Amino acid sequence: MKTGTPASGIRFSISSVLPWLLLVALIFLPSAGLGTNLIRLFFLTLVWIVTSVAWNLVGGFAGQVSFGFAVFYGVGAYTGALLMNQGVSPYAAMAGAAAMASIASLIVGAPTFRLRGPYFVIATIGVNEAVRVLMSNLAITGGASGLRLREHGPYRQVEHYYTALGAAAIAIAISAVIARSRFGLALRAIRQDEDAAADVGVNAYVCKLYVHAIAAALTGMAGAIFARYAAYINPQGVFAFNTSISILLMPVIGGIGTIWGPVLGGVVFGAIEEQLVANFPNIHLLLYGGLLMLIVLVEPDGLVGLFHRIVRRRGSDSRSKGIDKVLWGRSRLEGREL
Repeated sequence: MKTGTPASGIRFSISSVLPWLLLVALIFLPSAGLGTNLIRLFFLTLVWIVTSVAWNLVGGFAGQVSFGFAVFYGVGAYTGALLMNQGVSPYAAMAGAAAMASIASLIVGAPTFRLRGPYFVIATIGVNEAVRVLMSNLAITGGASGLRLREHGPYRQVEHYYTALGAAAIAIAISAVIARSRFGLALRAIRQDEDAAADVGVNAYVCKLYVHAIAAALTGMAGAIFARYAAYINPQGVFAFNTSISILLMPVIGGIGTIWGPVLGGVVFGAIEEQLVANFPNIHLLLYGGLLMLIVLVEPDGLVGLFHRIVRRRGSDSRSKGIDKVLWGRSRLEGREL
């Protein structure tokens, strides 16, 4: 009994320290002499990670598969852009974007969360397209011509990078806190069986509205961060259906319902997305769909599930529970949290 205690303590410390080591490495990354294009790639990847982690709160923890997160991304982008054009501080504008996206989530979620299964999915697709068309015809958004941002200060790429890094750290921290809380337990109960969750006192409708608002706020903040960096946005870009597909695809690649799966999916997607669009501009959505089907058929738990399977096969049965503690944050029998 005593011999297993130090090993488990070491595993716990490693799993606790690694995220901090990664954060420190990313903080010092710009000082490593990387080129402008590489910093831009890291920036975009961090923005994708924020949206991926946000979607996972709803689609992974609560099991509500939404194809409409481009709505919150676009609302955040336009809210941030309009506020910054009025001279508001960029960081205050990002907070305003998060708040506006959260309000939009309540407007969208109030009717759609009364639906279940494919009806909910279809409703989110319809909302996404309706909002895109609406925003393309509003004068305040610049219509189909889009909107340009007026930066009130010098352009500093490193500042944009650190802003995205801070947002990603906040999103991951929120995801970890929710996963280990009673609220997270309620969301997992809803994902497993909504009726059974209601029988034990979980108000599924309210819980879904709450987590939807949190996820929308993070996504809206990411949209504002991107809008400030790009200095130009248009409805066909930030509200596009393929933006919703991209946001959904990342946690599926990494592993839905986990903490680090969406992060890994965001890293992979950030690395390949630009190459796919540049080399296959006419069929990149087809490739996304094919990749999504391949992952669902071959490894539904994503890259995290694949890694977990490899480690379990290499480890003996007596060590499997300890391995689960390192990878998932607790035994897999109790629920996944990687």
